[in-house]
Amino acid sequence: MKGAEVLVQMLLEYKVEVIFGVPGDTSLALYEAIYDAAPKIRHVMARDERSAGFMADAYARLSNKPGICECPSGAGALYSIPGVAEANSSSIPVILFTSDISLADEGRGAITALDHVKLFEPVTKWSGFLKQVEKIPETVRRAFRVATTGKPGAVHLAFPQETLAGEFHGGSHAVFSET
Repeated sequence: MKGAEVLVQMLLEYKVEVIFGVPGDTSLALYEAIYDAAPKIRHVMARDERSAGFMADAYARLSNKPGICECPSGAGALYSIPGVAEANSSSIPVILFTSDISLADEGRGAITALDHVKLFEPVTKWSGFLKQVEKIPETVRRAFRVATTGKPGAVHLAFPQETLAGEFHGGSHAVFSET
């Protein structure tokens, strides 16, 4: 399985039915996995990343389940801040996934290069960067746990392209345990 497929399987285990977002060049692997999982999970296209964050917030408020949104690197991540910040300050569980540039492009001045973790730390309960495909299951479990326990709030996870496109070798028991 590819990392994006593991991510989608984990979302299905948490009974996620809807993901709000805007596709970008860094998120193609994720969209292929979402497409393959249809109709169990569907993507709702937002007009822009700001809307995706607010849509996830509204969904969480109405469904009493965490709202899930995704956006690509660069300006997409920047635009998603208002919705995520609103959810967090209102104690609404929203989980944002950002797809990031290739690890090989870090520090080379790529036009969409931003430090996503630092960008979201002030407006979320927790912000993480996931470089290892094998850590997807445990990190997604942590994201749901942090977003929904104690005082609920927003969580952010950044996935570089290699993590979404990379091969997962942990076996199905690693993916589906403890959800």
